[in-house]
Amino acid sequence: MTPLLRSALAAALLCAGCATPPSAPPTPMAARLAEANVRAAAAVRAGDHAGAARRYEEALALARSVEDADAIAASALNLSVVYQWLGRDAEARDALKIVLDDPRRAFPERRRLQAELRRAILELAAGNPAAAGEWAARAERRCERFACELAPALLNIKSQIALEGGSSGSAALLAQQAAEAARSRGDRAEQANGLRNLGRARLVSGEHAAAIVALEQALVIDHSLADPRKIHADLIELARAAAAAGDRDAARGYLERAQSVSHAARDPRGAEEMEVQLRLK
Repeated sequence: MTPLLRSALAAALLCAGCATPPSAPPTPMAARLAEANVRAAAAVRAGDHAGAARRYEEALALARSVEDADAIAASALNLSVVYQWLGRDAEARDALKIVLDDPRRAFPERRRLQAELRRAILELAAGNPAAAGEWAARAERRCERFACELAPALLNIKSQIALEGGSSGSAALLAQQAAEAARSRGDRAEQANGLRNLGRARLVSGEHAAAIVALEQALVIDHSLADPRKIHADLIELARAAAAAGDRDAARGYLERAQSVSHAARDPRGAEEMEVQLRLK
């Protein structure tokens, strides 16, 4: 799995400040917690992932100090995503353990489901599709018991697992289902993820033109969402599809655009990867 694909997957479940807002007037501690989450989200938007990690660590400590289970889980999930972006994979796993390894705490079912999906994403990124499948199966069982708004994300993860396992046909079918489910829910981010997965599956199957169509559709959505990481991932996949179709000029154009996005978004790992690929072309 490429670093940019890993980043795209990691972003799928990030929830900036996603603890359930209180119905009563906020206490001073709740106000501090909300401020930490707002600053963390701002740091993510600015590309300051180390700063975002510090803010989410602060939010986690505050949530623990008042035993707010939902806020603890939300902060742990956000930390897992940001740690993975920073390449701190062991810490990303440890953050998820806060939710996954504590059956006694009254975490909401939605948070446990999110943590299981995140763990599947981490296992995929580590090249462990079998383990990813086990965590996705756990999430699917929970999804069946829960009014599952995360079904599109689950389908997208299953699509990735199928593709990593060499089943491009199954991957394409799951990706189509994910995109359709997301569209019906108005979830444009997950719809784009589904289209990107569909494009990758079509590319593996040798359907270059169909791959480009799906990836261009994903790119249009990600442009509308102004998500640099997803735009970058779309452009990388488009470059691969164009190269496979024999259009070297188009492939280089997509790579150059991806490099520009990486530099502008202050993503040094993505920019470094692009520079290597450009030299190889």
